Amino acid sequence: MNIIMTLTQKYNDLKALVKRSYADENMRNEIWEYITGYILTDDKKQIQEDRLEQFTTFLCHTGRLAHIDIVLDATDFNKYSAERDKAFVNAIEKAWPSPWVSICYGESIETDHELNRFFYMKKEG
Repeated sequence: MNIIMTLTQKYNDLKALVKRSYADENMRNEIWEYITGYILTDDKKQIQEDRLEQFTTFLCHTGRLAHIDIVLDATDFNKYSAERDKAFVNAIEKAWPSPWVSICYGESIETDHELNRFFYMKKEG
């Protein structure tokens, strides 16, 4: 029997995964704010289904959500692209062999840097 989950159910399950994965309340809140900044519309009133789907792929796996932060200089596009590619590969190597699914997206910080968070599932134990 296939159960079709609503967007709200997926959103709530993702929130529960974040809560289960991060023991520190401040970190948990920061991660949840970062994720909702990506999956909600700019006015924070609607869920963007395609973006939520990227994160709900984590719900099919056991383990806990984890992340690696990558801060890049965003003032030089060519340098930024090369740095991001290298940092992304390094993040995958650090997470290996866990990342069944992974997501990396950036958010501008300050005026000339971008914070990229590489999310993956970390096996328990």
